[in-house]
Amino acid sequence: MGRVQKISADARSLYISIGNVSMSLRFFEERLLRSAQARYRDFSGSPCDGIRVTLNDPAGFSAASPRFEYRLRGSHLRFSKRRAEFRNVPHEYALDSLIRILLTVALLPKDGFLLHAASIVRNGKAYVFVGRSGAGKSTVASLSPVGTVLTDEISLLRRTERGWRAYGTPFWGEFRAGGHNASYPVAGIYSLAQAAENRLEASQPKDLLRAMLPCVLFFSSDTGANRALLDVLTSFSQTVAGFRLHFKKEASFWEVVAR
Repeated sequence: MGRVQKISADARSLYISIGNVSMSLRFFEERLLRSAQARYRDFSGSPCDGIRVTLNDPAGFSAASPRFEYRLRGSHLRFSKRRAEFRNVPHEYALDSLIRILLTVALLPKDGFLLHAASIVRNGKAYVFVGRSGAGKSTVASLSPVGTVLTDEISLLRRTERGWRAYGTPFWGEFRAGGHNASYPVAGIYSLAQAAENRLEASQPKDLLRAMLPCVLFFSSDTGANRALLDVLTSFSQTVAGFRLHFKKEASFWEVVAR
């Protein structure tokens, strides 16, 4: 690995916005800054009151006790109120993982969550296809028209005054659809099952919730936070139309989804 080039003592910041959650990322290393600028270029934000994140600060962690703390393969995240600190971040992929983890905590008070799901836009609405790895999220994305993929791996869902909306994220999967920084009302959520023919079954809210739970990204062990998340997910499953989609690996599945 090449020598890490340091930025001046006045570290440079990158402003991003994901799901209307604003962050200012303060970098002390040129290489990590450049890779982050490329990775999040479609999710650029502006200086504002958001979460202030410092990365690999030579001064180390602050003395304040964090509200949330997480370790990931040598990297270390601490978060309290609107300030986050990332330590031992070696590259953009570790940074991407830490931002996902941070978002799961930051979204909860905003009635939002991250879900292993592909979101595809059709007729001005987002169709959300949920499933674990191998369920077919990337397949659904690859079979959808060019330019319609909001995200192919990690969907961000939030309740707003206009109802539940799906937001694009920069977190991509096998299809490597980086997503775009926009949001659309959720038309429905579809639990994926590969099959020999296309078939759609309506899901009861409890069945939809059961299908979603293993696919929700959440990293806090706090009992209160987990109860709050369950309340948000229950509300979502009771509000949004849910289905079990049995589909063939061809674009004809849309014939039973968007009639």
